[in-house]
Amino acid sequence: MRRLFLVLIAAEVEAEVSAQGSTYLSRFAALRDNGNGLCENAAGESGPCMPGREFCGKPFVNAPAFHLMDQHGCGENDPNGPVFDPVHGVIHHFYQIHLAADPGNGPDYGHFVSKDFVHWAALPVAIWNGFQVSPFKKTPYDNEAIFTGSGVVVDGAGPGGKGPGVVQIYPGLCNKNDWPSCDTGTLLAQAVPADYANDELLTNWSKPSYNPIMENTQRDPSTPWKLPNGEWRLRSYDGMYGAASDADLLTGKWYNIGPSKDFRTCECPSFYPLPGPTPGFEAHYAAAAKAGALPTHVHKTSCGGDWWQLGTYTAGPPRSTGAFSATPGWEDLYEQKKIDQGSFYASKDNDYPTKSGGKRRINWGWATVPPSSTQTLPREITFNAAARTLEQAPISELEALRGTAVVKPDLTVQGGKTLELDLPKGLTQQSEIIASFKLPDTAATFGVMIGKGVADSTTIDTLMEHTDLPGLDYSVAHHPPGTNASVCKAACDADARCQAWTYVIRGEPAGSGDCCLKSGAVCPNKHMPSCTSGAKTIQHKECGSQPVQHCTVAYAPASNSTASFHEVAVQCGSVRDTLRLLPDEKTVDMRIFSDATFIEAFFQAGRVAMTVPLALSEDSRVALTSTVPVNVGVTVYPMKGIWVSPEEVRKQPRVYNSAVRNTEAVAFV
Repeated sequence: MRRLFLVLIAAEVEAEVSAQGSTYLSRFAALRDNGNGLCENAAGESGPCMPGREFCGKPFVNAPAFHLMDQHGCGENDPNGPVFDPVHGVIHHFYQIHLAADPGNGPDYGHFVSKDFVHWAALPVAIWNGFQVSPFKKTPYDNEAIFTGSGVVVDGAGPGGKGPGVVQIYPGLCNKNDWPSCDTGTLLAQAVPADYANDELLTNWSKPSYNPIMENTQRDPSTPWKLPNGEWRLRSYDGMYGAASDADLLTGKWYNIGPSKDFRTCECPSFYPLPGPTPGFEAHYAAAAKAGALPTHVHKTSCGGDWWQLGTYTAGPPRSTGAFSATPGWEDLYEQKKIDQGSFYASKDNDYPTKSGGKRRINWGWATVPPSSTQTLPREITFNAAARTLEQAPISELEALRGTAVVKPDLTVQGGKTLELDLPKGLTQQSEIIASFKLPDTAATFGVMIGKGVADSTTIDTLMEHTDLPGLDYSVAHHPPGTNASVCKAACDADARCQAWTYVIRGEPAGSGDCCLKSGAVCPNKHMPSCTSGAKTIQHKECGSQPVQHCTVAYAPASNSTASFHEVAVQCGSVRDTLRLLPDEKTVDMRIFSDATFIEAFFQAGRVAMTVPLALSEDSRVALTSTVPVNVGVTVYPMKGIWVSPEEVRKQPRVYNSAVRNTEAVAFV
């Protein structure tokens, strides 16, 4: 089915190329192989990468089905310029697709569209390196690659220069041979719809003649924000730029403001007003806002993971960076906090409309998971004033992907036991799992296991004969013949660094052996008569051809009854974080989306989120675990796929009627 959609996509592009005639085709024929291998058209014919020939291979198999993943058989990474088009009511999600025209090495702007966040179509490459498509024009200032850009809605950017419309601001990579003023290798440029009124899905983008808008910059322009005086600002990897008005932005008249001491140098930055309250916590938000005490802005960066911090922004006079500092009473929120401890990076956010006509901030991440990366689910960002944290919950529209639920409302997990759920075969592979655990009176570790053979995880005991724990040795000591393996066990128990050990009979003289102390315990190799092994404490490992992910909460009752919250450890596999629980919360909810090669886990409606690789199959199962008896209710939904054809998106009625603009009110000095 996905191959059919690719044929439909490519056919639209090839029709556009054919309509332009032989001159148009000859111009693209001059674009040589990109150096990264040839591209294919929908019929499988290979040649240099260009419009109509932009598939890297066959679509991926055993791949995510309800996440946005490249449908051209290409690798992908960062989300680019996600934006809602107020003219046609279409959601546009761009991403870094790993292909390019010569002389570039990529990436370029891949393109997905939807009208409802539920049904998506994959489109041809939106913005190519080195040229615009129709009418054809070479653009040597960006002929190496198109990196991570941002979309913005600007008044006057609509069809015919009237009303709000979309502008893409992107970093073009250049080389000095083709663009002599290219000193840093990067510049900023803009792209706008080529035929805004008639091209509903914005498949064709033009690069205005005023480009580049700023030369010799660094990468990753943020979504611009507009100040009450009409000035636009954006920040990049290491600096800040401004445009004095809508008109100046639309004619590419930007100026360099310079670096800000308050904004750290990092990839994929974003800066936006504090979002609205987390559902259920509106009263706490309103009380803090009435007192005038809330932070005003969120600053997000990507450096060794994605981070955000909250503070107060004072814009300052025009052509200044302004000041961003800790908010009195909320100083702890100015510290960098990791958004997702898992396989998540280079996220991009923007304002989107709600069905009721409101505005919300939605964030998308690059999920670095098999088979060749994908985009995370769209997450709505809200502020929980009671828990003093931003939250990120999957948007409500995703509920439309649910099939018929399997509901188990009143289960009891016995302490130290595993309760496997009796689910239809194949359900877990592409599913949403919601588990609500009633908090016990005593400390406990409880959670959800997902994978193959979840009830048969391997126990690593403290002493196991005829067993080897391979690798992770940090100390090997030789012992004389007749040494009992308990000597090695005792050495491990006495060493704080040691987590596991193996005593193996080997070496000279005969009967002597080595005590191997290890920094961790791995899956054991059994039937090894010369080996005796053990872990310092009993451990459970998911071993075998298909792994298991165990998402857990290490709960302990609050030790301070007057504290506004207390923290407990949560994890999925090796990914760890801390969850804040409020005094009146009696349950912990886990919401886990499983999609072929990974899971997205949300604790307490998005107070903590984790993106974790996991190979799933039709045989994957779900089980519940706890160290003490605990009551839990579980609902499991099969999740439908998201892909439709571009024509199906065109035929769909408009869902969102409001236009959202990247404007805000901030203080001036």
